[in-house]
Amino acid sequence: MSDQWATLQLQQDDLELVVLPGIGGRLWDVKFRNQSLLFQNPDLLGLSFDQANLGSLPTRSPQFGFSLWGGEKTWIAPDTLWINGAPFPTLDCGPYSVTAKGIDHVEMTSGICAVSQLSVRRRITLNSGGEWSIVHSVTNHDQSSRQTGIWSVMMVDTPAKIGVAMDTPKIHSVFGVAGSMVAQHDNCIVADCATQQEFKVGLPNPDGETLIKYGADGPWLRCTVPKPSEFDRYAHQYPVEIFNSGDYPYCEAEWHSPLTTLGTGETHEFQQTFGIWPKGDPMTDTANKELRKCMS
Repeated sequence: MSDQWATLQLQQDDLELVVLPGIGGRLWDVKFRNQSLLFQNPDLLGLSFDQANLGSLPTRSPQFGFSLWGGEKTWIAPDTLWINGAPFPTLDCGPYSVTAKGIDHVEMTSGICAVSQLSVRRRITLNSGGEWSIVHSVTNHDQSSRQTGIWSVMMVDTPAKIGVAMDTPKIHSVFGVAGSMVAQHDNCIVADCATQQEFKVGLPNPDGETLIKYGADGPWLRCTVPKPSEFDRYAHQYPVEIFNSGDYPYCEAEWHSPLTTLGTGETHEFQQTFGIWPKGDPMTDTANKELRKCMS
């Protein structure tokens, strides 16, 4: 494989984070007790490529005008400002420089995108054998201000369930037909991504927490972000989106920061904390007990 595909590893106990600086500074995989939890596109694995000729790369999803690499990455919202429906290549699949590295963290910085005049910095920190965090930072290098939202997109191996608790459950259909794959309960929404059927939905996230359950016997993963305030607005209306692929065996858990206006030289940050535990192990708190029950 070329240097584009060189990875770095952070590991403690049963948890290993695989980082891919050369292709968008991705969190390429999460391995827990030797189980790979994130999707990596087998059609692209190891291929050398030129950012100026991304359209020549193979894809099973021609309806999307960009390559589906895999892992977790930072996108810029709203997607209505993308060129030709594709994320900015410099930020999505360009090489990131490793600006800091230790036994428990990796920090990576993109180049400045010639189109958006934005740059991205990603700091991934392994907090323990059951927790890690990601800090996304976006800086505006343009001479004019720009509305910007940070958009973390995690491509999850399926089958998996993704759930969000809320007092008044509400599903916003973005595209496709979810049908019975997305269920509305009394106090939560659960997407059961067990088959390849394309859809996307948007959800409120009042507690700032999202749960992911891997298969029948796999682990649980919880993502915690700052709780939204009544004044927050989001580039795609809702702070959480769930996408399920009809072409590859993955779904996406997507988290949005509040939309902000970045002036020249200003930086916007968004932090996520992920906790993971095996099936059957008790959690350290009683939060989302009903949501876990709906997802079990």
